[in-house]
Amino acid sequence: MKTHYTIPFFIPHEGCPFTCIFCSQKKISGRTSLITGRDIRQIISEHLKTIPRKGVKREVAFFGGSFTALPVKRQKECLEAVRPFIRLGSIDAIRISTRPDFIDDARLAVLKRYGVRTIELGVQSLADDVLTVARRGHSAEDVIKASRLIKRRGFRLGHQLMVGLPGSTALKEEESAVMSCRIGADEARIYPVLVVKGTALAAMWRRGSYRPLTESSAIKRSARLVRIYRDNDIKVLRVGLHPSRDLLSGKAILAGPFHEAFGQKVETYRCGNLLMGFLSRASNRALVHIRFNPSDAASVIGYKRLNAARVEAVLKRHNVFTFDKSVPEGVIMAEFRDGRRTLIGKF
Repeated sequence: MKTHYTIPFFIPHEGCPFTCIFCSQKKISGRTSLITGRDIRQIISEHLKTIPRKGVKREVAFFGGSFTALPVKRQKECLEAVRPFIRLGSIDAIRISTRPDFIDDARLAVLKRYGVRTIELGVQSLADDVLTVARRGHSAEDVIKASRLIKRRGFRLGHQLMVGLPGSTALKEEESAVMSCRIGADEARIYPVLVVKGTALAAMWRRGSYRPLTESSAIKRSARLVRIYRDNDIKVLRVGLHPSRDLLSGKAILAGPFHEAFGQKVETYRCGNLLMGFLSRASNRALVHIRFNPSDAASVIGYKRLNAARVEAVLKRHNVFTFDKSVPEGVIMAEFRDGRRTLIGKF
């Protein structure tokens, strides 16, 4: 599998006709100025100096705003800036993020012409009552129609879902993920809701009418969605917001489960459940090693060695975990004293 490199560009709230209660793209992305075609060309050129030329996939991504809600002239300015790199073969594809209610045949034709391969939809939820409270300005049916049209036109489809929106529940979020799988998502991102300064949600939080999820609850609810997607062979690209300068400084966030390693904490929780469940059933005396692919070390051993510490406490010994390149990624194996191996689980 080729290593994937993404050169991201953030278009904060540019083109979007709505302001969702949770949204402050300028603070989330850390960018306040508009980006020009010249900026795009220059930044791509600088990034390409650091990316290997062979055996990799190089992609340009336009995130943050609703790309297809931009005026066509503005869309073309951004896409034209990438076109020379695609012609030379130094960039393989483009991905964009947008709203489901700004997808139609004409817009998709423009994207196809300029080399866009992947379209990520800001779905957030597929429960209409949650979308209404969030002031999304579209319905679940809009998501379904847009998703099917994107798939019919040959694009890869990404869905972005949120956990912890006002009026949402763990069940509604799981039902949204199941529906997302059914309507053809190829990949997904999962974000816990944060209370960001200057948003309508911040006013609700101050009034006491909204209470964000605790970190523990957000991890558990996100983990359930990851499981649904992976059980359907759908790749989860990210769990948790990308940490911009404003988010890391703490100046933008009033409340909510933000952590720069949130995704790793979710994977730690998922692997920890597998490991502890197995240990509760297995003959621990005969267990010699827990084997996993080296690329999964952060998830299996866990954030700040949380899983390792729990396992070592149960077994009352150290040096249990063993890297093993023969174990497929996403798989944890147990090895016993007699040489027998058994599957602990897939995560």
